[in-house]
Order: sequence, then structure tokens, then C-alpha cells
Amino acid sequence: MSLMSKARINHMEVTVARGTLASIMPALESFYCETLGLKPAHLDAFPAPHVFLISDDVASYFIYVAEHDKPMIVGGDDHLGFHMEDRAAVDRVKNACRELAKVDGRMEIRDLDDLDLQQTLTHAFYFRYLLPIWFDIQFIEYKPSSAHA
Repeated sequence: MSLMSKARINHMEVTVARGTLASIMPALESFYCETLGLKPAHLDAFPAPHVFLISDDVASYFIYVAEHDKPMIVGGDDHLGFHMEDRAAVDRVKNACRELAKVDGRMEIRDLDDLDLQQTLTHAFYFRYLLPIWFDIQFIEYKPSSAHA
């Protein structure tokens, strides 16, 4: 018998510089909610300004965005991955990012080649927008020859 409990990811906190969240809040909520299907929530128990970008009404998972004196700094490829329901969903998000990049220079996009592994094929790209972390938008499909197909 294992003494370890099974863990699942619940949330990620992302901090931004103090005094900046109010100015990016409308664009932040609009993009992340309209494009990724998240919902904004604000809780009085947490210091303002902040936003919870929640997955559903019970916040099965969420991104908590708050201000901090020492905000998050991401200098490498650190990222949070979102698994989409199919390749077309990845492409829809990528197209939304490209459209936004045409009018908002804060949108960064990194194109990726499909990752072809022995049993899977991953279709993905990265974006970074308003928050100091990359988001990996991906769909992983099992190849017909895979035992999981």
C-alpha cells in the first residue's frame, strides 16, 4: 500500500508588479476568458486588485493573478500547459492569438513543429500575453499503432 496520495494540479498563482493589474484587467479577462473559456472571479477574502481565472463554477482549476512587490519573473521556457480537445481547437486559439497580435504588441507567439514521438503526436504552440509566463496550448493524439489508440 502506498502512503502517497494521488495529486492533481489545482491552481497556479501568477504575480504582476504592484499597481499594474487594474490597467491590464479588462484585456486580461477578455482574452483569457473568451479564448480559453475561463471565467473571472473576485473574492473579498483576497486583497484587491486580483482575479481568479477559473475553469468552471466550482473552480476545479484556476489561475490566480495578483499584485506583489516582487512579481513573477520568467526568463526561460517556463510554462503552463493546456490540453485541448482536438487539433482544430489548438489552431483556433492560435488564430485568436495571431489576430490579437495584429493590434496588441504585448501578445507573443512561439510556433512549434509537431512533436512526433513513438506513440504520440503533439500539435502545439506557446503564447505569452499580459502575464509573465508562457502558455503551452496543445493536443496530444495517440498514433493508430499505439496501445492506447
